Amino acid sequence: MAKKTAKNRKSRTVLDILKGKFLVEGDAFSVWKFILFLMVLSLISISSSHIVDEKVVEISDLKERSEEYKARYALIHNKLMKLKVESELGEIVSSDSLYPLDKQPYKILVPKVEDE
Repeated sequence: MAKKTAKNRKSRTVLDILKGKFLVEGDAFSVWKFILFLMVLSLISISSSHIVDEKVVEISDLKERSEEYKARYALIHNKLMKLKVESELGEIVSSDSLYPLDKQPYKILVPKVEDE
């Protein structure tokens, strides 16, 4: 009989759980430790998910900036290639009274002189 009464004391019914009797009776300290442990784990999980969300937003911003820089590079590279074309360069410098040569320039070769 003694074993049955001890077993009846430790068994909890749904009504006891709903009333919260397990939080104040008997081994309540171990229950509170477990609840505190679960709360700490949930706070860690929530904070880590917030940190990950911030990193995802930062990464997407960096990707957008990277795409913008790539587009700027392509535009500037295109302008540079256009400016390197001789006909475009001739039009630009003609406003400064400079004109392209009709003949190719001569290359002057100077022999090396050895010092004594």
